[in-house]
Amino acid sequence: MNTFRLLLVFTVLASALTNCKKDDGNNPAPTAASQTELLVATNWQVTSITTPDGTLINYKRLNLISQLLPELKFQFKADNTVRALDPAQSNTVKNAGTWFLATDNKSIDVDVTGFKGNFPLVELTKNKLILRQRAPVDGKDADINLVFESAL
Repeated sequence: MNTFRLLLVFTVLASALTNCKKDDGNNPAPTAASQTELLVATNWQVTSITTPDGTLINYKRLNLISQLLPELKFQFKADNTVRALDPAQSNTVKNAGTWFLATDNKSIDVDVTGFKGNFPLVELTKNKLILRQRAPVDGKDADINLVFESAL
């Protein structure tokens, strides 16, 4: 009986190991088209602001512009315009500008009053967008992550 169990365990392990797909490094990098599709498919809202290691930052520790970001929805459009909408006022446009993916598809150039710069893309999926920003925390410039979630 013990030999049968050992043989069964060995067979299952061998099968699992031979069926595992190895990452050969040939996975294509995200294209600008696929990233653009993800960005324009939904409105985005800041749900948290964190340190690069994921620790939540209390909004009171941030400058006024960063404190206001979670109150707005952001709409990236296919024509490379971006709008900041105020959901508390029937999605009134509070600010607008332009956005472009950088040539390496690893960052976004945004030009909106009070929110201008090149923001590295930490993560971009159907439901989550994380942008890195350099902003004051407790009065000193620091890297922060703006964590957006889909907000239709």
